[in-house]
Amino acid sequence: MKALRATKRFLPYVIMYGIAFAWIIPILWMADTAFKPRPEILSIPPSWIPSHFTLENVQRLFAQWPFGRWVLNSVIVASSVTLGSLIVSTLAAFSFARLHWRGRDTLFMILLVFMLLPWQVNVIPLFFTMTKFGFLNTYQGVALPMIAMPIGVFLLRQFFINIPKELEDAARIDGCSSFGILTRVIIPVSKPVFAAFGVYMFNFAWNEFFWSMIVLRKSQMVTLPVGLKLLQGAFEIDYGLILAGAFMASLPSLFVFLLLRRQIIRGFTLAGSGSKG
Repeated sequence: MKALRATKRFLPYVIMYGIAFAWIIPILWMADTAFKPRPEILSIPPSWIPSHFTLENVQRLFAQWPFGRWVLNSVIVASSVTLGSLIVSTLAAFSFARLHWRGRDTLFMILLVFMLLPWQVNVIPLFFTMTKFGFLNTYQGVALPMIAMPIGVFLLRQFFINIPKELEDAARIDGCSSFGILTRVIIPVSKPVFAAFGVYMFNFAWNEFFWSMIVLRKSQMVTLPVGLKLLQGAFEIDYGLILAGAFMASLPSLFVFLLLRRQIIRGFTLAGSGSKG
């Protein structure tokens, strides 16, 4: 009986750690290959530990390609999307959660329907819209469609709607307007949710490929995912160069996640449970 209870207790951990280990193997292989000598990358049988580690692939990446400019482009786009989506989603979510106006619930249901649609179905109308405004090959052409994604409105609204109404009533008695309630009551108690949503949007914008590939045509304007696609040759694939680029590109998002992982987990937990913590 004790053995059965112990098995039931530790079996979930064994499964979770097994899945985590299987998930991390490709990442470790990418990091290992990025610093392998070129002759050992496709060696048979493959070896995890190279004869020596080298920076040759990373040096070629920066010497032969505008990788630094690609990083700068991604930083600008991801930061703009994160800040813009936080502002837009916060205002919209506050309106849906705390203000009363005709057609509010109907419009929110329409928003949910659009949230379920694949991101790619919007590409054709977005392309013509960006062309009309002259936003092709610009940062705003990449960032604006991502800023308006409905998932942020849904996530923040689910949290805002469960904040005790007594806090809002007390603020109104003190003379606060609706905007004052948002800035002085809602935002201060919602910081974990903002952190989770901000990191989510940063990683989404950092890794977004499909829309960026369509709207950006100049090599000096492309973001990192599109730039990594350019590393693939027409007749051969330089795995060392590509995996060095992929490893360097993954570092910022990995660093942000590790730095804010507690806030991310707490934020999504609070948003999902509807608790203010």
